[in-house]
Amino acid sequence: MRRKMMIEVAAIFNLAFGVFHLFFWRLLNWSEQLKKVSPVNRAVFQALNICLTFMFFLMAYVFLFHANEVYASTVGKVLLIGMAVFWCLRAVIQIYLFDLSGRIHQFLLFLFIVGIILHIIPLFF
Repeated sequence: MRRKMMIEVAAIFNLAFGVFHLFFWRLLNWSEQLKKVSPVNRAVFQALNICLTFMFFLMAYVFLFHANEVYASTVGKVLLIGMAVFWCLRAVIQIYLFDLSGRIHQFLLFLFIVGIILHIIPLFF
């Protein structure tokens, strides 16, 4: 039961990031900012964001509605490990590509580390 609840918390985490990514157009002022890059780069930014958003929602769905199968199967464990690695990569990218002097970037780094932990914990309990 505890493991199922931990997987569901990871699901909510991914769901929240999916919703967050839906707001990138407005939060990052993409209607203006993306005009500064080539049409191909503009398309890549938006396509990657849409695909990433879909993956967050997919993982949220799997972890929320199939938590029992996730912790009972090898495939489920691979998904948890894969998402932990995803959040680890994202944390490393945050360190190397973003200015960590800004509080928002520090906070995001903290959240990415939380993401690692949330996806690893169910593997051990």
